[in-house]
Amino acid sequence: MRLRALKPEIVHIEGNALVPAKAVSYVLDANGKIVETVKPRTHAFENELKAKMRSELKGISLFPTKNKVFVSIICGLNSSHEYENLDLDNRVKTILDALKEVVYEDDKQVKVLLADKIFLKHKPESYFQFSIKVLDEKTERLLYRHLSKIGR
Repeated sequence: MRLRALKPEIVHIEGNALVPAKAVSYVLDANGKIVETVKPRTHAFENELKAKMRSELKGISLFPTKNKVFVSIICGLNSSHEYENLDLDNRVKTILDALKEVVYEDDKQVKVLLADKIFLKHKPESYFQFSIKVLDEKTERLLYRHLSKIGR
């Protein structure tokens, strides 16, 4: 089956975890230069995820890839308040930034991004999951053909 060719190279799931929002601010440093700052919690999350992925991908020559990638991200939330107030794009940005230099060289390589948040009614914990598919021309055509059929 051709869809087997779309099987991701990476599937990563973390339970009891909530991805912090990427909230960037800009401040003047001691030299009068404008620098980007990220909340310490977000920075710690990114560094921890980057370290986990480095460990998981150690010895796999495919990574970090120079190719375009398809990234799918799911944030499963067991709190209706979190679900209703979660700003998905800022959570996705946190994950994409954490994968830089480990899965891909730069998040500019993300060619296709699919993100979703789901409400986990009656579940004890939240989770996040992402999967990565490295694209070549043939796989990219197959992916677009498959995506164009969804919802028909």
